[in-house]
Amino acid sequence: MSRLDVLDRIQKKVLWLGTYMVHHANSLRSNLDGVKVGGHQASSSSIVSLLTALYFDALRPEDLVAVKAHASPAFYAIQYLRGRLTADALRELRTFGGLQAYPSRRKNAEVVDLSTGSMGLGAVQATFGALASRYVVDHFGGAQRGRVIVIVGDAELDEGNVAEALAEEVVARLSNVLWIVDVNRQSLDRVVPDGRLRQMRAMFEAGGWRVSELRWGRKLQSFFGKRGGERLRERLQIMPNTEYQRLLRLPPGTVRKALVATDGGGIDRTLDKLLSDTSDAALAELVADLGGHDLRLLGEALDSAGQVRDRPSVIFAHTIKGWGLPLAGDPLNHTMLLTQGQIDELRAALGIGEGAEWDGFAPGSEEAELVRTLPPLFAPPVPSATRVEIPAELDESYPPECSTQEAFGRVLGALSRLPLADRVVTVSADVAVTTHLAGWINRKGVYYPEARRNPFSDVPQAVQWKESPAGQHIELGIAEHNLFLLLGALGLSREILGETLLPIGTLYDPFVTRGLDALYHALYSGSRFVVAATPSGITLSPEGGAHQSVITPGIGLALPGIVFWEPTFAREVEWILLDALQGLAGGRGEATYLRLSTRPIDQSLALPPSLAYRVDVLRGAYRLVDARGEPGWDPDTNAVNIFAAGVTVPEAIQAARALRARGVLASVFAVTSADRLYRGLREPRPYVEDLVSAEEEGVPVVSVLDGHSHALAFVGAALGVPQLALGVDDFGQSGSRADLYRHYGIDAAAIERAARVLTG
Repeated sequence: MSRLDVLDRIQKKVLWLGTYMVHHANSLRSNLDGVKVGGHQASSSSIVSLLTALYFDALRPEDLVAVKAHASPAFYAIQYLRGRLTADALRELRTFGGLQAYPSRRKNAEVVDLSTGSMGLGAVQATFGALASRYVVDHFGGAQRGRVIVIVGDAELDEGNVAEALAEEVVARLSNVLWIVDVNRQSLDRVVPDGRLRQMRAMFEAGGWRVSELRWGRKLQSFFGKRGGERLRERLQIMPNTEYQRLLRLPPGTVRKALVATDGGGIDRTLDKLLSDTSDAALAELVADLGGHDLRLLGEALDSAGQVRDRPSVIFAHTIKGWGLPLAGDPLNHTMLLTQGQIDELRAALGIGEGAEWDGFAPGSEEAELVRTLPPLFAPPVPSATRVEIPAELDESYPPECSTQEAFGRVLGALSRLPLADRVVTVSADVAVTTHLAGWINRKGVYYPEARRNPFSDVPQAVQWKESPAGQHIELGIAEHNLFLLLGALGLSREILGETLLPIGTLYDPFVTRGLDALYHALYSGSRFVVAATPSGITLSPEGGAHQSVITPGIGLALPGIVFWEPTFAREVEWILLDALQGLAGGRGEATYLRLSTRPIDQSLALPPSLAYRVDVLRGAYRLVDARGEPGWDPDTNAVNIFAAGVTVPEAIQAARALRARGVLASVFAVTSADRLYRGLREPRPYVEDLVSAEEEGVPVVSVLDGHSHALAFVGAALGVPQLALGVDDFGQSGSRADLYRHYGIDAAAIERAARVLTG
């Protein structure tokens, strides 16, 4: 028997297992909730042939695959047939601790190369993984890594972040990238509009990709070669997607009538004659013969794409959503589930015996023998033994007046002189200079897969734009999705590529919200990196509300997998960044979000550097002004605690001084991480209870930050005391800093008024 015949039997087994595991989860497994479990039988079946051609023929051991999210059942079935999952694992699809609904490297790393889920995001992060691979080879040597193969649905390409990624110049240089688009012409609710395929092709072609298309299968193509066959090709080619989908759903006897009918109500004699010798059943099968289900064409296309060495490739493979199932082509089949009766019919059609529902390939069978001869699937390399030493602090000085943004640039400058700098890679979305990366870029250069001449090399410039494979800064276009997805790819280099990178990305804090979906996906995939977002808040006063960020502290608090920081003083930026890099270097901890500001702060207000100061900064807060020892301090009558974050700390100190003159004694706590403070509430003894002493029980709290007030509004409840939370709870506007601070109630006078209200 030929290899194609064996592959055909394999794809039928994949179709059965992928379909049956969803049926088992919804209809056979105990379900105490009574809620539909789901599982996308139709979306999964459309790429059964694609996955079979890949995993049982074309994949090389070094290739990574990102599978479209809704095809996870078929993907898991293949992992079972390849010996990487058990039948018990299939039975636990979508259970607690079992196989995830969508491929997740974070949760099922034993079988998933790259996480997908949110439409478009996983595909782009996987593509940027190829850039990370190229970067690692250029900087640390070794053989060129394998391909990154991305499978997406055609409707998935509607996501704007896909177009943003294809527009990146460097993506066109990634010859180790192959996308396969599952053109099943259906999204969740509707049939995809007719012009979308043309637009999608043009999008890839404009990006410099090698584009190929598998539209019709070999049986249909042979029909096109018959006398009158061109008429059939033309009829099918120009047929609207909705009409073709309807054709797939018609009873066999009606398909012929629909094909030969003319717009005027007559009969196309040429087509009628061409199809006269074909039975109704055979004709229904013929019009459904698409290239994405033709194993030979798929193999040839994959082999051809594998020969491309100068650019990325994409294959548009036409398929049927619900292929092989009774719901094939139904425009509402996205969430449909087969009934027990339909499952029984499918079982009989595929030759699955009673009690053999979960069987794999019988030992000694041709299928088992083929699997035995296949090369192994991708396995992550053992991380490099190279140690990356990160100091706890630097021998760096800071100006008397210094913003946290400037401090960030100075810290990077100091790091650039240390051996660890070889592992640092910075990324920016066209804001490198304005986020203080200029010094780093001048020392380390800009990364590009090939060296390029700088036409301005003979002109004095603040930034020398030297592009080469040795550069350590990657500059992107203005697209925050790309920034976060590239950081996500770089942050997985240790786990996937075996080499540790220390990725640091910069962007404007107001634009964190633009890329939030991508940031969330990067964190969900288990990646670790540093985000330095600046400038923040209404402190950027002349720019107005469009360039001011007031909700980002809440975002930082709510995001899982990342620690949010908002330091006040330069030394704190240094300590936080070094601590973050230590976590990245050790392959532990979480990502880091630094919210920075352009406002210069008097550094003399800071505590003298000490180990205790550093420890408290990294725990999330410290006492900056201590009023407990002042004469007359009474926790029941005239005491108040002020919790301030970032640039509002000087206002808190000023307010404390004004309050003292009125007989109210205020301690000031500088909050470096509201995130760390909040998480600490889950501990047996929360850190905030150590921060505020027992003798201060009952002392009310005023909190203040240049951001939404809710970010620190938990402090009073945590301490069981009254609190007034000050912040910016509306859109900002243009004006001087003093005007805006006064208007939004975060200046010293507002803090003083709040403290006086609380102390009576």
